[in-house]
Amino acid sequence: MAPALKKKELENLVDDLNTKLGSLTEERDRIAGQLSTTQNELAAAQAQIIAAQEATAAVEAARDLLQQQLDEAVAAAAQAAPLGDQLNVPQIPRPTGPGWSIRESMQVTPSEYAEIQRTVRSLVIRAMLDWTDDFRRQDPDKLATLFRAARAAHPILQRYVNNWATAAIARQYMQNKRKHAYKQGYISKRRAHRTGDGEN
Repeated sequence: MAPALKKKELENLVDDLNTKLGSLTEERDRIAGQLSTTQNELAAAQAQIIAAQEATAAVEAARDLLQQQLDEAVAAAAQAAPLGDQLNVPQIPRPTGPGWSIRESMQVTPSEYAEIQRTVRSLVIRAMLDWTDDFRRQDPDKLATLFRAARAAHPILQRYVNNWATAAIARQYMQNKRKHAYKQGYISKRRAHRTGDGEN
């Protein structure tokens, strides 16, 4: 039979057990805190997923609407008379030299230009052009689709030799998007200032 513990030994044993109990309690509280943090992060992640899904649905709906509008514009243009029967005006070549105004060179009113701008910007998105890259390095097939759709929506764009007006508006829009993205910290300064897009 084991000898009975002395009072001092019992006190030491109690102190040791209390210390271990305190450590276990602290560890339990630490784990509980981590669990709570993880649960909060999971809830936030789930909320972000739901928000992303809703945003994706909104983008897809807007894309479908734009596609419908584009299809209608193309169909209407196919049924319309050739440009020569509608506009008795000469072809306009691309301006030369630096600093020229796109709108003034197109010889259109501010309201006409604003309408064309809105269409071209929408078509840049619809054609899935890479706005982070130089306009001259875009996919030729995507550019051809953009030019055709723009001419269908605005027959006046057929006046401009080699689609220079449509290209200038699209290039300007993409350049502005890069500059804004750089200011927001989304892209590097090098990508924001592509030399090929610095011209009109």
